[in-house]
Amino acid sequence: MKIPYGRQSISEEDIQAVVEVLRSDWLTQGPKVREFEQALCELTGAKHCIAVCNGTAALHLACLALGVGPGDVGITSPISFVASANCIAYCGGIPDFADIDPRTLCLSPDEVEKKCERGPVPKVVIPVDFAGVPADLPHFRRLADKYGFYLIEDAAHAIGSTYTVDGQTFACGSCAHTDLATFSFHPVKTITTGEGGAVMTNSDNFAEKVRRLANHGIERDPERLIYRELPCGLSEGKNSNSVTLNYWYHEMQDLGFNARITDLQCALGLSQLKRLEIFKNKRQDIVNLYNQKLEKMVKNKFIIRPPWPIDANPCFHLYVLRLGKNSLISRNELVYRLRENDIFCQIHYIPIFRQLFYYNKLNFDEDIYPEADLYFKCGLSLPLFPELNYQSVFYVIKCLYALIT
Repeated sequence: MKIPYGRQSISEEDIQAVVEVLRSDWLTQGPKVREFEQALCELTGAKHCIAVCNGTAALHLACLALGVGPGDVGITSPISFVASANCIAYCGGIPDFADIDPRTLCLSPDEVEKKCERGPVPKVVIPVDFAGVPADLPHFRRLADKYGFYLIEDAAHAIGSTYTVDGQTFACGSCAHTDLATFSFHPVKTITTGEGGAVMTNSDNFAEKVRRLANHGIERDPERLIYRELPCGLSEGKNSNSVTLNYWYHEMQDLGFNARITDLQCALGLSQLKRLEIFKNKRQDIVNLYNQKLEKMVKNKFIIRPPWPIDANPCFHLYVLRLGKNSLISRNELVYRLRENDIFCQIHYIPIFRQLFYYNKLNFDEDIYPEADLYFKCGLSLPLFPELNYQSVFYVIKCLYALIT
């Protein structure tokens, strides 16, 4: 039996939720989209949610809402999917990076501050909740207030994760410490809509901007229309003193995009959200089992386990194992040897600044992000998903002992 590093969990209830939409009057831009957005607001505590077609679009729209444009610098983690940097480039901005904190594998606030001190101060910083572990968002908030940059939480890995500050618990995506946050609902994420994403914010202005840009830049709300003169926008009522807005009138106020999500996807997302706590508990159970059974290898410095900060309650998206200094095998060889045993691990991620597109465009010293490079040389993601049974987990552990020690 082949064991993948991740996979979706689809129930009969999920299937029926989608079938009900297929039998309804709305396949897209209907009530399920608004229901899903409201459910995400209730989950996180954020005031606004705009559900969109994928997590990359969510990041792009968030940057546009903040006014990121040509020449603006944006800093993100080098250990993330390329979308975390691409969203800045899409806007004409200049993607830049700061090193990760080896204790959390998330973007280091201290390294970002060093960048700010040397200048230029970025327009936006995008911390990534890596593998479901929350970035140090309160620290980033203090830096944003000090230096004047915007904050977008890339919570693509972290729906269901929480963190505690001074006894108060916050959900990832709440925007309690950021200007905006984004989610991804790709099939390997904790919940899925097939493809899909969302932008969260507590700002009315940012929400209005994101929602309009996600729908071709079109505005239909009478209160936000700009051109209201005959014959385009207004029609005369039954008497000469009565003027009403034509029901068909709309304005394209920005050069927007079609980033809309469908009711089919949102029906699946709503059904999946009902099992979020179950998914989280199962993922944590598997992480705890890995941690317990690999303890001997940790003590003997064969491996380093994933971070689990004391002030965080992660909904783990990934179980990222790092090889220690006493490992008898390289990371690349281990990946292929596990594959020979039908265990299909993954590498999350090649540092973004090592990707050809950025490597050819950015000028940096070879060792400018040493923690990111060190992580890349020794990190791999073990299988982790709700339907992974304990027999398979024990098989993975058995193979790891045989190959590493």
